[in-house]
Amino acid sequence: MPRNLSAPFFSATPVFRRQDYARAVGRRTEDKTVTAMLAQHVRAGNIKRLARGLYASVPKHADPKTWWVDRLLVASRLRPDGVIGYHSALEAHGYAHTAEFDVQVISSGEPGAFATADFTCRFVRPAAPLGPDSLTTVDRVGQHVPVTTLERTVADLFDRPDLAGGAEELINSLDLVVRLDAEALARHLAANGNATAAGAAGWWLERRREALRVPEGALEAIHALAPRQTRYALGATAGEGRAAAGWNVVLPAVVANAGFEGA
Repeated sequence: MPRNLSAPFFSATPVFRRQDYARAVGRRTEDKTVTAMLAQHVRAGNIKRLARGLYASVPKHADPKTWWVDRLLVASRLRPDGVIGYHSALEAHGYAHTAEFDVQVISSGEPGAFATADFTCRFVRPAAPLGPDSLTTVDRVGQHVPVTTLERTVADLFDRPDLAGGAEELINSLDLVVRLDAEALARHLAANGNATAAGAAGWWLERRREALRVPEGALEAIHALAPRQTRYALGATAGEGRAAAGWNVVLPAVVANAGFEGA
C-alpha cells in the first residue's frame, strides 16, 4: 500500500487487526507481503505492535515506545468475540469510582490474563450467554467498542464481586448511576441464576429506588430470586457483616453501614 494510502488508513483506524490492514490493501490476511508491509511500518514508527496480529497507529511526532493507546479499545480487539465487561464496563459507561488498570473482557475462550506492554487484560467466561439485550457499544477514540449494557454489567458484578474491585468500590461506583432499567436488571439476575447476587443487588436497588424510579414490580421480581436462607454476600465474613433486612444476605459492614446511613 503506498504511503499516501497507508496514512489515511492509520489515521482513521487507531487500533486494527492484521486482517483489517490486509483487507484495506486488497490482499489475503496470510499474504507474506502484508507481513513485510506491517514490519516496515513498525520500523518506521508509523504503527506499534500490541499483540500478535494487533497494531495501533502512532500519531505523527509521537514515540511508539511511550505512546499510550486506549486500553479498553485494545482489549476489545484481543479476541474476535471480546466484550468489555464487569468493572471495565462500568468504566466504559462512565460509572467507575476509581480506574482499574486490569481490563476485564468477556470471551468464550480460555479464561486467564494476558499482559500487553501497557496493561493486563483478564479474560472471563460469561455467567450467562451474551444475547442482544446484553450488548451495546461505546465510542473510544472514534472506534466502536462492544460492552455489556449497564443492566447486564450490574448483574454480572453482583454475580462476580471479585471482579468489582471490592465491595466498597462496587457500591461507590453503582451509587453514581443516574438511570437504570430495573426490569432488565431483574432479567439478567435471573439469567445468571445466583440467588446471593440477586439478594445483594435487590438490597442496593431498594436503597436507590426513589433516585432511579424503580417500579415495585421489578423489586418484587428480584426479591423472588433472593435466597431463602441467609447467605454471606460481597465478601462478608462471620462476625464482620450486617444483615440486609428482607433480602436474606449479610453484607460487609463498611457497605451495609453506609447503606443504612444513606437510606
